[in-house]
Amino acid sequence: MWRFLVGIAVLVDVLAAVRAEGPAVVPQPVRTILAETCLDCHSGDTAEAGVRLDREAIDWGDAAEVDLWRRVVEVIEDHRMPPSDAEPATQAARDTLVAFLDPPLVAHTPFGGTAPRRLSRDEYAATIRRLCQQPAFTLPVGFPPDTERHGFDNLAEGLVLSPAHLEAYAAVASVVADEIFPPPRPAPKLARWEAGPRDLVLSFSAATVHGDALRIASRSVDIMRSCTWPSRIEIRDSGTYTITVAASQFLSPTGHRFTGPMKLEVYARPLSATDRSRVSAFRLLRTIEIASESPASTSFEADLYEGETVLFRWVNAEMTHEYDELADQLEGWFRDDPRFLAAWQQAVFPSGNPGQAETSRLRGRNGWDIVARYWADPQLDLSEATMVSKKTRRLLEVCRSNSGTFEIADALCHFYHERGPALEIHRVVIEGPAQPVESPRDRARAAARRALVGERRDGQTDVDVARSMLTAFLPRAFRRPVTDGTVESFLTIATRHWDEGHSFDEGMHLLLRSVLVSPRFLYRGIEPPDAAGCCDQFDLATRLAYFLTQAPPDARLVDLATRGRLAEPGVLRAEAKRLLPKQPHEPMIRSFVGQWLDTKLLPGIMPDAKFRFDEEATALARRETERFFTEILQQNLPMKTFIDPDFTFSTIAFCQRNYGFTPSIAKNQASPLPAEELTRFQRLDIDRGGRYGGLLGQAAILMATANGVDTQPVIRGAWVLENILGMPSPPPPKNVPALTPDTQGAKTPRDLLAAHTREASCAVCHRRIDPVGFALENYDPVGRWRATWPGSGAAIDASGTLPDGTVIRSPMEFKAWLVANIDLFSNCVAEKLLTYATGRVPNYAEQREIKNIVRANREAGMGFQDLVLDLVGSRMFHAH
Repeated sequence: MWRFLVGIAVLVDVLAAVRAEGPAVVPQPVRTILAETCLDCHSGDTAEAGVRLDREAIDWGDAAEVDLWRRVVEVIEDHRMPPSDAEPATQAARDTLVAFLDPPLVAHTPFGGTAPRRLSRDEYAATIRRLCQQPAFTLPVGFPPDTERHGFDNLAEGLVLSPAHLEAYAAVASVVADEIFPPPRPAPKLARWEAGPRDLVLSFSAATVHGDALRIASRSVDIMRSCTWPSRIEIRDSGTYTITVAASQFLSPTGHRFTGPMKLEVYARPLSATDRSRVSAFRLLRTIEIASESPASTSFEADLYEGETVLFRWVNAEMTHEYDELADQLEGWFRDDPRFLAAWQQAVFPSGNPGQAETSRLRGRNGWDIVARYWADPQLDLSEATMVSKKTRRLLEVCRSNSGTFEIADALCHFYHERGPALEIHRVVIEGPAQPVESPRDRARAAARRALVGERRDGQTDVDVARSMLTAFLPRAFRRPVTDGTVESFLTIATRHWDEGHSFDEGMHLLLRSVLVSPRFLYRGIEPPDAAGCCDQFDLATRLAYFLTQAPPDARLVDLATRGRLAEPGVLRAEAKRLLPKQPHEPMIRSFVGQWLDTKLLPGIMPDAKFRFDEEATALARRETERFFTEILQQNLPMKTFIDPDFTFSTIAFCQRNYGFTPSIAKNQASPLPAEELTRFQRLDIDRGGRYGGLLGQAAILMATANGVDTQPVIRGAWVLENILGMPSPPPPKNVPALTPDTQGAKTPRDLLAAHTREASCAVCHRRIDPVGFALENYDPVGRWRATWPGSGAAIDASGTLPDGTVIRSPMEFKAWLVANIDLFSNCVAEKLLTYATGRVPNYAEQREIKNIVRANREAGMGFQDLVLDLVGSRMFHAH
């Protein structure tokens, strides 16, 4: 391993070498422009920042000189220099400087340069899943994280190999080998588990403990809202077990009556399943009828597999969490009991205004206590407790809404817990196994072994079987052909282990582990480039596959690479199109979008409670962005669609609640839409040029650029420059103080920044950052529109001057400017895609090539998919 790492360092040095040439004379017109615009600060031994531009010649063979003049071109093109307090350079002067510097910079900046890099965490996990037939494999807790560089976690410079990685790879290799060549297991021992009411899980309002019983009171498709299961019972050995359940009915004179037996469903639930799972995901073992108010025991036999427990659901409960069914149930109740209706009106509309529903406070026992207190109040206002009042109609709408249903149902559960009808579970006993059974995991292990080793033929020795396995497995593991010598060297690992007295399976176990810790498996890009400096066919197949699928190349790519055809332009384009992600849940979408647009940060952002933006809303916001990206890619829509589209993906309810508008599909309905239609995720038509729509109007982006509590124009502005405009700002100088709320009496963010950035050293960057950040200040931390700054109540001023001198006054005008200058965005996206695909940041020459591709794409009227395919076919993608 360490010899391999030394070899990598040598290869990196070789790839970085640039041939030396003689100095090139700087022509007089260029020297004149430099003297007039730059040399006051950048000449002599005291040149600012150590940047001296008083040159008569430039040594283009010197890498440091190339880097210096590259940075000069960047600040000239971005209008960062000359500084704002100096005489501005004319556009003609800028054009002259760039025209002189650009050709030699391109000529002396070789394409390529990706260092050999190990597989990222996600790539490694996906490779294990595919290579070793382990579809459910996930990295263990504590697996070392990848280091992010330039916004991505798969760049070569961040993918270092630490001792912690070596230990983690060895541990994972053992776990995988255990699945395919499991060590002998001792015969299972008889066991007995017993769980009382306090050993069963209380999830949301699904269950409560009363004396010697746990009560469940409702039904739902989600287990977390209606089910319970033992917290300390986990089956260790797959087998047939005897399950005994003691249960009873709970009825009360003050509660509702219940007709017929209660039906208790018993399921087998893998403990690895999330609590947000649906009941339909599990095996139904038995349905028990509970007909007595006294505890009665029922015993039955059922197969349980290792890692499972039992789960209980009252399938015919009166109380339900389903949208319209709950609302219909409450509507009948309201008709029969005006006081109950008035109590809920007061609880949901505490201000008395039916336009201001507050349901978040009603979740759980606290919510029911609020309703019960109003219900028992002799002074309860019944003036609007009729079925035709505006407040009642609005209450029923809330009951049918997404959040309203869950919050109201969670409160109502406690009525049933206290008054019934409810189903009581007193005791659960599991005994066994009476006999072993083959589990799905056992069958999966056997299938993975057959796929890896194959069936042993008559007359085959252990060595024959291992050699046959290695001949087929090593090229897939190393993602390229291997020599007979490589096969034999690995075979020796197994034969030596067998010679030491170990079993066939133990030798194969060691052999598989050895392959999975080999540098040729863990790294890619270790083969030298061809004569043209490009990847060979197999590295090209690997790069394409991990870019678009985050997994190793499939059989078709390998076949094309083996026949030397993959690099043919038409073939490569066709394969890239075949592998393009088609669904928003595919790895490339989740990974690239999550890192480029920072939507991966959303699970860690907790919006302030005042925004009433829960985990479900956060997940929906991320889904909006990923589905939007997928649609533009799959339908090959123009790049401007990212900024100002005529559609979005969301739910009607989310658009109404979070974005403050009703999509046209809902406006044109003669009668109110049912709850399932309001909460259905779908494509919705919107108007172009509005507040919402496009990346900069989506909740996910606006959340990712805030902190859940408030917004900061500098953070949003810097983010847009980096990820939308492709103009990253340098980090602030170390001596710049942090923003403080009381800077010279500042009352608004604009006042605060004006006071903070009076220094010229601050103004250089802030004159680019702040206008973009202020353009988005009308959006709060969850993407809702606001007209005033919180705290001060002052009207938000979203105006600003963009780098090219354009004055904007609103986010809509900023989006219009972006559409008019769409190549800025397209260049940015293209650079991000190539950074993600190649594992390196495009250099100067490659950036120029990107601009050419983007311009040609736009001029030809092509779309986003065309751009991605053009990038795959480019010299940059092929370069080693």
